[in-house]
Amino acid sequence: MPATDFTQRDPLEGQPASEKTEIRVLYDDDALYFACMYYDTEPEKIVSRLGRRDMEIECDNGSIRIDSYHDHQTAFEFTFYPAGVKIDILQFDDGNHEDASWDAVWDVQTKILSNGWSAEVKIPFNILRYKTVEGDTSVHEWGINFLRYISRKQESSRWAFSPKSQSGFVSRFGHLQGLNNLHSPRKLELLPFVVAKQTYQPATYNRKRQEAFLGDAGLDMRYGITSDFNINLTINPDFGQVEADPAVLNLTTIETFLPEKRPFFIEGTQIIHFTTFGGDFGPGMFYSRRIGRAISADEVDVSGNKTITDLPSSVTILGAAKITGKTSSGLSVGILQAFTQEEKATLVDPANNTSEQVVEPFAHYNVLRMKQDFLENSNIGFIVTSVEKTGRYPALTAGTDWNIKFDNSMYQLDGFLSFTRTTTRDLDRINGSAGRATFAKIGGEHWLWSIDGDYTAKKFNINDIGFFRRPNDVGGLLSVTYMENKPAEVVRNYTIGLFTHGRQNFDNINLFKEINLGTDILFANYWNFSAGTDMDFGAYDDRETRGNGLYEKAHAYSLSGSLRTDTRRDIIVSLEQSYRWDSKQYQRYSTSLGLMIIPVSWMSYELQTAVNRARNQEAWVDTMGIGGNIVNIFGDRSTDDISFTLKSNLTFTRDLTLQLYGQVFLAKGHYENYRQLVGTSDFIQTQYSGNNDFNSTMWNSNVVLRWEYLPGSTLYFVWSQSRHDNISDYFRSFGGDFNGTFQTPPANVLLLKASYYWNL
Repeated sequence: MPATDFTQRDPLEGQPASEKTEIRVLYDDDALYFACMYYDTEPEKIVSRLGRRDMEIECDNGSIRIDSYHDHQTAFEFTFYPAGVKIDILQFDDGNHEDASWDAVWDVQTKILSNGWSAEVKIPFNILRYKTVEGDTSVHEWGINFLRYISRKQESSRWAFSPKSQSGFVSRFGHLQGLNNLHSPRKLELLPFVVAKQTYQPATYNRKRQEAFLGDAGLDMRYGITSDFNINLTINPDFGQVEADPAVLNLTTIETFLPEKRPFFIEGTQIIHFTTFGGDFGPGMFYSRRIGRAISADEVDVSGNKTITDLPSSVTILGAAKITGKTSSGLSVGILQAFTQEEKATLVDPANNTSEQVVEPFAHYNVLRMKQDFLENSNIGFIVTSVEKTGRYPALTAGTDWNIKFDNSMYQLDGFLSFTRTTTRDLDRINGSAGRATFAKIGGEHWLWSIDGDYTAKKFNINDIGFFRRPNDVGGLLSVTYMENKPAEVVRNYTIGLFTHGRQNFDNINLFKEINLGTDILFANYWNFSAGTDMDFGAYDDRETRGNGLYEKAHAYSLSGSLRTDTRRDIIVSLEQSYRWDSKQYQRYSTSLGLMIIPVSWMSYELQTAVNRARNQEAWVDTMGIGGNIVNIFGDRSTDDISFTLKSNLTFTRDLTLQLYGQVFLAKGHYENYRQLVGTSDFIQTQYSGNNDFNSTMWNSNVVLRWEYLPGSTLYFVWSQSRHDNISDYFRSFGGDFNGTFQTPPANVLLLKASYYWNL
C-alpha cells in the first residue's frame, strides 16, 4: 500500500494536503527504492529550478526522512526538486539541529508530467547507519517520514504529522516495517585526489613577493566498521575549493567566531559537537577551526628590519581520523585525532642573512565524545580533549552535558559542566571551570519560556581546541515568548518575545543589566517583518582597559527592524535598519540591503550591501606609563565601514555548476579628544602623540567550477583573489578607498583539483 493522506503544516495546519501524493517503497539486498508521485491539478504552475547540490532554493520539492537507527533522535534527509537537484542532510537532537555538509552517493530521477511530477529514488543501505547483527533474520523497524512542499501555495505537508504546538520531529515519525535479513554493509570508500596549485603573493612592507607552484595529492577514506560505526580518514587534505570567509570589522576584545566550512570536520559533528554558550555548531568545547588555522604575517617577529621571504598561508594538516557511530543501546561515540605540521617563516635581514622562525609548532589534537540516550528523547554525555604542542605541556579539557525532556517533550532541562587545565607562556599550569543549566518550556500552543544560569571561572580556557568569548563571569537569563500560528486575514503567524539578562564577574562587579523586546511577523502575502529594542544598564566593563582596571560604561539603547519580501518571487528584497546610542555621545547607524534575482530557473544572483556609521564612541586607545604609573588613554572613536557582496550560482546541469563570490570591504576609524582615565569614570586631559587612525580596504573573491563527472567523483577549478591594504588616512573618501582597493597588487591562487570515488 502506498503512503498517502498527507496533512498540511502550512498554511492550514491540520487540514488535508490540497494535492494528492503517493509514495511506494521497495528494497533488495543493496538499497531502498522509493517511487514518488506528486499529483498536481495545475502542473504548468509547478516551480522547477536548477541549483547546485545541497543548495536550498525556493521551488517545489519532495523529501524522504529515514530514522534507520530508530532512536527517535537521528534522521537522514534526502530532498529533491523536480529538476533533479539533490540535497542530503543529517538531522539530530530530534530534528532540532542538522549537519548540512553530510554528502552521500545516492540517486534520483525526476520528471514533470501532465498530472504532476514524479521521482524515483535509490538509497543504498551502505550510506545509512542501523542496528543489525550478522546472521540476524529478524524483521527490522525504522522510523520514516515523507514531506512535500508546493512553492506557489507555500504549502508544506507531512505524511506523519507533527503539530507546531508540540516539540519533536524525528520522535514523531511513522514506521517502515518488513525489512528482513538486512546485512551489515562493511564498505570501504576511497576518494583519492590530486591538486595542482599556482600561488602569487604580492610584496608588502614586511614580506617579499612570493610565487610558487604546488603539485600535491591526498586521500579521503571512509570504512564501515559495522553497520552503525564508520571511520573517516584524511591524509594531506586540501580545502582550496571552500568559500572564503567574509571580512568583518572587530574592534572589541572578543575573537570573531567563524563557522566551519571544511567537509571533513563538519561530517559527524552531530556526535562530536559539545555546545557551551552557543547554539547549533556555535562556540563550544571543540572548535575545529583551531586545526589547520590560518597564519598571518603579523605573527612573525620582523625586528631588525627583517623581511619575510616565505610564509605558509595556513598550518598544514598532515592527517586526521574520526570514528563515529551509535550502538544498539543508544550510546553515541566520537573519536577524533589530527596532526599538524610545524610551520616556519623564512626571513632575510639587511645583510642578506637568511633565518627561520617557528610560527606554529608540531601539534597533536585529540577528542573523545560519548553520549547516552535515555528516558524520553533525552541524553547525557561527556567530552575529553587534549592538545599537545612541541615545547609545552598538554592542554586538557573535560566536560559533561545533559539534555533531559519531560511530559511528552513539553519541558527540557539542559546544560553542561566543564573543566580545563592549560599552560601559560611561562609554562605555568592553570585550572578553570564553567557551567550552565537551562530549564525551558519548549512545547505548547502559545507560551514558551526559559530560565538560565551560567558561569565561567577566572581561569577557564578552552581556546587551544575550543571557543569561548570570555572568562570570569556569572549570570542569568530569562525569556518569555508568545506565538500565534493560526493564519488570520492579515497575519499568518507572529511571535513576541521578552528577554532579560544580568551578569557580573567574580569580584561582584556588574557587567550587564539587559532587557530586550522583539517581534517577528509573517503577513498573509508572505512578507516578513521583525523589530526589536534593547536596553543595557550594565555598570562596568572589566575588559575595555585590556586588564588595567575597570571602566564605568555608559547605558546603551538600540532599535532595529527588518523587512523581507515574498521568497516565492523571482526578485526578493530585504532591508535591515538599526540605531544604537548611549547615555554619552555615542551613536551608530546600520543599514543592510539585500537583493536576490532569479532571471531564469538555472541562474541566481544575490547582492548585499551593508553600511555602518558610528560616531563619538568613548573607547580605549592605549596603555602607557606616565609619572611612574600605568595609565589608560581613551578617546572618542568614529568608524565607518561599508561592504558590497555578490554571490551567484549558474547551474548548467545538476552536476555542472559555476559559483561566484566577491566582497569589497572598506573600514576606517578616527580617534580624537584623547584623555586619561582616572579611577573608573573620570578623565583628565593629557598629551598623547600617537596616531591610531586606520583605513583598511579588502577584496576577496572565489570562482568555483564544480563538475561531478561520475557519482561521488568531482573536478574543481578554482580562482581565488584577494587584495588588502592598510593606511592611516581616515579622511580619504570612500570613492578613493574603493579605487585604492583595486589598485592594490592582488594575491592570486589558481587551483585544479580532481577526485575519484571508489566503492570497494
